[in-house]
Amino acid sequence: MTRPFILSAALVAALAIPGYALAHEGHPHKVMGTVTALHENHLEVKGSDGKTSTITLNEKTKVLRGKAKVTLEELKPGERVVVTAMETKGNDGKAMMVATEIRLGTAKTTASK
Repeated sequence: MTRPFILSAALVAALAIPGYALAHEGHPHKVMGTVTALHENHLEVKGSDGKTSTITLNEKTKVLRGKAKVTLEELKPGERVVVTAMETKGNDGKAMMVATEIRLGTAKTTASK
């Protein structure tokens, strides 16, 4: 008797939660791939699945190579990156990704003889 009641109560509670509470903006997303283009205020990254993501850059975007801070100018097409971005709504109401951090691969070193 109590088991069906508990299952029914759980089902009702799950259906009562609004969909927007489950899929909300404002949480970090990871985008991994290769830089295909760098523009003044956005970056295009092509993932291994072939999908290209456009990520907005701002003055708060940090760019790191390893643990060292670097400038946006160090981003070049073909560079592998991991971008942490927050999904927000733009002025037009459309969803957009804003980069909080861009991580580049560590600098290549030459082997000493």
